[in-house]
Amino acid sequence: MSEFDNSTFRRNAQSTRERIIRAAAAHFARKPLSSVPLKEIATDAGVSAPLIIKYFGSKEGLLTELIDFSHFEGKIGQAPFEELGTIMASTILLGQGLQGQSLVPLIVASLDSKSISAVVAQRFDEAVAADLIERIHKDAPGEVSRTVARHRAQMAVSLCVGYIVLSASNLINNDEGETLSVEMLANSLQHIIEHS
Repeated sequence: MSEFDNSTFRRNAQSTRERIIRAAAAHFARKPLSSVPLKEIATDAGVSAPLIIKYFGSKEGLLTELIDFSHFEGKIGQAPFEELGTIMASTILLGQGLQGQSLVPLIVASLDSKSISAVVAQRFDEAVAADLIERIHKDAPGEVSRTVARHRAQMAVSLCVGYIVLSASNLINNDEGETLSVEMLANSLQHIIEHS
């Protein structure tokens, strides 16, 4: 195979992967994992279901690919300490996942899978916890040990995950009750980070 043919193959494989991801994101934004037949995603992507399995291993693997917290990268380390709660809250509630869509519907899609829910929690923890622990240790009022900083960070991350689940629950139930606001979450997070 010539070099041209090899690069064309890689380009086509990447294009196919992107079509699958776009189709999956559209389906998972509307329905939970268990309600989305792999065949529907395959049809919309213009591929076969076995090809999706080849690329992602399973429907769960495909949904896991869509859960992305990279929009947190650098924000915790660079933001002024007194704005960390606001940065985290706005990123969680307004941040975008892959394909330019909110992560909340994708989290909703994952709620019926314990393994995907665990991956979501782990990825969120990995994206946020280390930077947050460091910031609390160095910048919180008073002298804060790494152990206390870790506990505050764990509480803040737990609150964020809980808020995502609550947002997802309201979305599922079409709850018209109190809107989950960035300000409400921001204030709670900032209090935990500074004083807990």
